[in-house]
Amino acid sequence: MKKSRPVLITIIALLQMIAVVIIPPNTLGSGSWLLPVVLLPIFGLMGWALFTLRPLGRTLTIFVQGINIIVRVLITMARVVPSKAPGTPADLPLLISSLVSVILSTLILFYVDQPEMQLLFES
Repeated sequence: MKKSRPVLITIIALLQMIAVVIIPPNTLGSGSWLLPVVLLPIFGLMGWALFTLRPLGRTLTIFVQGINIIVRVLITMARVVPSKAPGTPADLPLLISSLVSVILSTLILFYVDQPEMQLLFES
């Protein structure tokens, strides 16, 4: 019997990398070109595993999105809260991009970690 793949799983498989790579516009130019070269195959394999309903795809998605939430909260708390030194304002672009990223990762986690999805991936 062939498993039917929910539409949302297909969308998550194709677009889950967006939650991880959202960064403020002012830091786009300061990154290395090597980062996309490394991340693209990793997210490609994760998307393929999720698209084909492999249990490893679900596990990796939960792991990566969970780590994304933890890292975003830690970085945001360290950089957005202004220090007491004069001339150090809060980094609002980082705050906004981190909030969007955490919200997207949370929505992905809530959907992929449902008991019905676990049964779908294990069957």
